[in-house]
Amino acid sequence: MILGGAMIFGFSAFKGAEVYSGKKLVPVTVYFNGDPLNASQVADESRWTTTPNGHSCNPTSNKACSLPVDNSDLSGSALDPAKISMDATPGAAGAASGYIPERTGGSSSTPFNPVNRN
Repeated sequence: MILGGAMIFGFSAFKGAEVYSGKKLVPVTVYFNGDPLNASQVADESRWTTTPNGHSCNPTSNKACSLPVDNSDLSGSALDPAKISMDATPGAAGAASGYIPERTGGSSSTPFNPVNRN
């Protein structure tokens, strides 16, 4: 019975947070679908879509891979450049190994936490 009460309270707390913030707390992931060795493709928001790219994204920051965003940051299935605009910066091993996204602007308050790959 105590566990049941705790579960109800826990679910209510998340629902209350959604109502308070005005948006869902569950992010959607957009994936980079392009050539990570091409800076202009990494910076092109239309190449960041909800279609998986077939790569295993990991903490290595060499090539663009995925980005968790709020559903309101999308225009259809692609990232809305008015909400999140990006540029590309060389990855940890330099431009020869690939580019990663860097936020340059947009009206979204979503934290910018890209998940790149090796």
